[in-house]
Amino acid sequence: MSRLRRFNRKILSFSSDYTHDGESDEDDVPILPLDTEEQEELIQKFEVNAHVTNKLYINILSVLYLLYGGLLMIFVRKSRGHLKLALLAGANSLICSCITLRYDIINDYLLFKKFKLRVSNFSINILNIILLVFMGWISFNHVMEDKITMFCLQVPMLLFWLAMVVKRWARNMEDEIANLRRLKYKYKNA
Repeated sequence: MSRLRRFNRKILSFSSDYTHDGESDEDDVPILPLDTEEQEELIQKFEVNAHVTNKLYINILSVLYLLYGGLLMIFVRKSRGHLKLALLAGANSLICSCITLRYDIINDYLLFKKFKLRVSNFSINILNIILLVFMGWISFNHVMEDKITMFCLQVPMLLFWLAMVVKRWARNMEDEIANLRRLKYKYKNA
């Protein structure tokens, strides 16, 4: 709850005054009706802060995807057999996760002038899940004895779910801001 109060104070541009024992004094925040311009400014501050925070999370995750994907590609060169297939599936899974995290894709491609292929985030996520199941199947059937390798093969699945959570948080924040816009009231300050 204190994190939410700090966030609200940051948005509302109030200084966080602390009492002598380190607790915040909640009674210092004035609650006044805001006119329509002040409401719009406040909502824009929320939007900008949400956008900056989401961009930061997406950029950090993208760097993680690139670093771990590069590490998997280094391991692919040194490995053989089933492990090589699992590592390639993991690298491709990281690429799919990064694409769906950074972009909202809906494209139609015409193949052979008769067949239309629709590529969207949903279809990329389905492909990603297939790659993760394939990688998990190989790792559980052929790499059970090496626990470190087994853990390394499970990291793309963890990053996939982390990307899903970040996308959902961003979508929920956009929905909350849209709801906030609908709740604006008409108040003119003279």
